[in-house]
Amino acid sequence: MKAIFANVPTLTKALVSLLLFCSIAPQVYMYRLNAEADADSDILSVCPFIGLLPGFVMYAPWTFLTATFYEDNIITVLCSVVVLLFCGKYLERAWGSKELLKFVIVTAVLSNVVTMFGILLSYYITADDMYLYQVQINGMSGVFSAFLVAFKYLIPEHRIAILGGRVSIRVKRQQNLLGVATAISIISLILFKAIVFYNLVNIGWVIGWIYIRFFKYQDGIQGDRSETFAIQTFFPEFLHPDISPIIGFVSNIVYGLLVKLNCCKPAPRNYDIEIGVAVPGSARAEAERRRALALKALDMRLSKPPTPASSNAEPALTSRPDVLFDAEENTPSNVDLNLK
Repeated sequence: MKAIFANVPTLTKALVSLLLFCSIAPQVYMYRLNAEADADSDILSVCPFIGLLPGFVMYAPWTFLTATFYEDNIITVLCSVVVLLFCGKYLERAWGSKELLKFVIVTAVLSNVVTMFGILLSYYITADDMYLYQVQINGMSGVFSAFLVAFKYLIPEHRIAILGGRVSIRVKRQQNLLGVATAISIISLILFKAIVFYNLVNIGWVIGWIYIRFFKYQDGIQGDRSETFAIQTFFPEFLHPDISPIIGFVSNIVYGLLVKLNCCKPAPRNYDIEIGVAVPGSARAEAERRRALALKALDMRLSKPPTPASSNAEPALTSRPDVLFDAEENTPSNVDLNLK
């Protein structure tokens, strides 16, 4: 725990402080209202000035952002603080404060907007006012699922180690992490009718992928159109043959709309936007082939147990495992995996 709170960058501190404020203030507000209300009155369980209520949002549009930093119970508050410290500290050192802030705002606001439209659709289908005034959108689950996409983009060959290294997850197997998050959201939807949590988790990572794929600038280049960051790589490999046609159809529609709106540049003619693969024979295809081979070789090298000879010749690989949250050492400036 000491390592979590050590050397926390400025923006991460600000985000954690905002999370604590937006989570504590509504509890004080609701406690005072409930204390002053009549005994026969219903207990207020929502805070429309910080949480996002679809039927009240026109009077409090700032809740599209503040709702993200509002956790409504102590367990989710503590979990969110720890995750935000872990992820924010790493991403702020990797991207800088400005870029991390932009990523958080984009994924937070758009996740809430899309979730709100989903709830409004449920209202128009059922004509139940509960969806307007009792279903509150709040929580950081959308931003956290987008963080998983950011880690795949930055460090695909590293691993997340927890519990002193006894449990580790290779970031390259990003579909495992997202699969766990998706499974939890489905279970929560079935058992607890957590429609907001379900939508935020599954919308947040898609928005994070779209932003990094098409809009984010890295080293003067907009987006990451590589095959290794195609959207189908976020799904288990055995599903790729079945989902590729669907992904291709949806991707072409979304990308064409973004191009028409001048939100991003059109792809070159020798590039397949559906899955992010360059046409064979092009310079792009050759660069992708070399990058894939280099990543495969590095992955095989990291997965092999160290030998006595290699431990003497390469102390850096054996004495410092490729652990994601060793924040001082494992920033992208020290571990370059772009392999241009």
